[in-house]
Amino acid sequence: MKKVLKIVGIILGIIVLIVGIIGFIGWKKMQKFNLAQEQANYIMENLDKPNIGEKFPVKYFPKEQLEPIIGGIRQNCDWKNKDGKFVDFFTQKNIGGVDQTAFIYEYYMKCDSLRFILSFNVDGEPELMGFKLEPIETENPMILFPEKQLKNR
Repeated sequence: MKKVLKIVGIILGIIVLIVGIIGFIGWKKMQKFNLAQEQANYIMENLDKPNIGEKFPVKYFPKEQLEPIIGGIRQNCDWKNKDGKFVDFFTQKNIGGVDQTAFIYEYYMKCDSLRFILSFNVDGEPELMGFKLEPIETENPMILFPEKQLKNR
């Protein structure tokens, strides 16, 4: 009987250890996700600020290509009076490549109605590696819950 209790105790201990490790790994991934979303939110809240270009890594966003885009938004879109919000996120696992999470925002602005997609590398420290603009009217398969879109409110 003591042997059976010992074996049951060892099995329960192993199960608790495995659940703890899985929980810790999940918690770490969630921390990275939250940090990436904080960075995306900061960029979207401050896209009209002069120093926002510093948040875009030069290796992915050459200054001569980024500045005209941000400058156009700053000059033509009345960023402070935009109407919109965070819409959805999409996580993409790339076999043999970099795992990415895209944060999707939609805004009605003076210049146009645009969808902003910010993609982050979430393998290590979250790093912005993609910035895409598209019209809100364009269907996007990354939006898993279309009811959250501005055109559906």
